[in-house]
Amino acid sequence: MRLLIMAAILIVATQINAAEPMVRVMALFSNKAMLQINGKNHILKKGQKLKGVTLLTANGRAATIRFDNGLEKTLGLNQSIQQAYKKPVTNKMTLYANRSGMFMTGGRINGQTTKFMVDTGATYVALSSTEADKLNLEFKSAPKVKLQTANEVASGWLINLESVKVGEIQVPQVKAVVMEGDTPHVLLGMSFLQHLKMERNGAAMTLEQKFK
Repeated sequence: MRLLIMAAILIVATQINAAEPMVRVMALFSNKAMLQINGKNHILKKGQKLKGVTLLTANGRAATIRFDNGLEKTLGLNQSIQQAYKKPVTNKMTLYANRSGMFMTGGRINGQTTKFMVDTGATYVALSSTEADKLNLEFKSAPKVKLQTANEVASGWLINLESVKVGEIQVPQVKAVVMEGDTPHVLLGMSFLQHLKMERNGAAMTLEQKFK
């Protein structure tokens, strides 16, 4: 009798879990997205419903989905949620200023490791041609642009990065400029930071990903 009761509990638990879709955003496009629903990838168009999940909106930054129970959530690339979850963990991190007052952090560009310095005064993510070569970025065939630096007007190349990641915060399709020369770090400019909420408290700066 005990074995029968335990088997019944397992069956009910399995049915409950199956009724609560687990969704992960695998790829983002204009008005459609690739969603992983219960372990299988599906491309949904705006307004399309599949397995209890409706894609409400989608663009290059995020997708908004709705479950059959009415729960709606906006998710970025590689973020996931299960229907039963009401408050998924947000992508958030805290940086601390170094002795020079700069906020430095490690991160990744297109999956390759690099070093960043947060620079709210930079329009784009900016890196040297030496660093771009290390990261295997194609830039010399990209459009040329003029850049106003602290001391002069310099020339560079405007490129598009597939992804920029710091901590658990990842933003796809980020514009960047490559400048001739060599610098010890990459400037983490507003083309990335505009997708974050930034709050500074003394020597601490909190970054939290936001979605539109």
